[in-house]
Amino acid sequence: MINRDKWGAISCLKAQGIRKKTIARTLGLHVQTVRKWLKQELWKPYVRQPKRKLMDEFREWATVRLPQVGYSAVVLFEELKAKGYTGGYQQVKRFVRPLREERDRLEEATVRFETLPGQQSQVDWGTSLVSVGGQTVRVSFFVMVLGYSRRTFVRATLDEKVPTLLGCHEAAFEHFGGRTREILYDNPKTIALEHNGQKIRLNPAFEDFARYWGYSPRLCWPYRARTKGKVESGVKYVKGNFLPGKIFESLEHLNRELLRWCLEVADRREHGTTHRIPAEAFAEESLVPTAGHPAYRLIEAPCRTVAMDCLVSYRTNRYSVPARLVGKTVELVVTGDLLAIYHQGERLAEHALHSGRFQMVMNKAHYAELFKRRIPPPGPSRTMIPWPEVEERSLAVYEELALAGGGR
Repeated sequence: MINRDKWGAISCLKAQGIRKKTIARTLGLHVQTVRKWLKQELWKPYVRQPKRKLMDEFREWATVRLPQVGYSAVVLFEELKAKGYTGGYQQVKRFVRPLREERDRLEEATVRFETLPGQQSQVDWGTSLVSVGGQTVRVSFFVMVLGYSRRTFVRATLDEKVPTLLGCHEAAFEHFGGRTREILYDNPKTIALEHNGQKIRLNPAFEDFARYWGYSPRLCWPYRARTKGKVESGVKYVKGNFLPGKIFESLEHLNRELLRWCLEVADRREHGTTHRIPAEAFAEESLVPTAGHPAYRLIEAPCRTVAMDCLVSYRTNRYSVPARLVGKTVELVVTGDLLAIYHQGERLAEHALHSGRFQMVMNKAHYAELFKRRIPPPGPSRTMIPWPEVEERSLAVYEELALAGGGR
């Protein structure tokens, strides 16, 4: 490749009458290169001609097809071969890579969503190792952040079970003096038993709790937890600002310090996003008052697997369920003296609780499917083979033969 300066040197030396071989030797070039460039009147930069790739013929189709196969280079490669592609897998992989990266960048982009006063709060759990009572304990932190004002409530617990989760909600309602009209969550099993993007099935106890307090639970899209970024930031703030270097005498001491930190630090600093002080912005919140509202009483809801005899056990006694549920998991909800049995949110049976022990309470209707009489098909069920004809004789013949044998 000859640049402008070297081409100028070739021209000057030629104008001085120097032979081409001498020019080539002087400039360190091949003589054929010198001859080639002397044929040009002006210098032109070298432009490499793009090499045609095997993928070019299928580029338009592959670009449309790629999102439909989940940006899988393997699947696309197999489909391209069926369409006549003769190249290798690595070419397909190089074609897919920038398109997949562009897809990932678009998915990472998140539109900031601000809510009206009193409209939404966000809830999440965080965990950390904490020194409590002279021991290192893994502690769970329940965090609720009000979406508009960014006021924060945090409570430390030793588990994240349903009773603990609901109790933390009520403590947060009491702390704020009210609740928002909706609360945004992630998808733990204590909240959502199923959420595949189309079907949502809430945990029955949690759903009943939300209905009791009158708010609407909302769930993040699966694998898109960053849509509740306000509380995600709140969890990081607790771990980064409150916990470092702290030692606590007990869990109660930890929660007293957390409450003080929420009121004196978290609610009094200038928020990095809103550039307002949460405690001052809270004056504009329009929460639904919760003062005087009785606490929620969690109804016992254990799960059982239906045995082969269509019975489930509860406190030493056994109760029947419809036969079609054998082998499936059901939920037992006890209210007063009544036991209700649910499967996937549907109430399928109920019984009065038996006062004795090791008794069976059965409903005959639950076994009706097992005793349905089947009508045999028309015609004989099997081929009958007739007995051969037998000669009939009088018993006197056998008596004569017996007497004759005895006389010998």
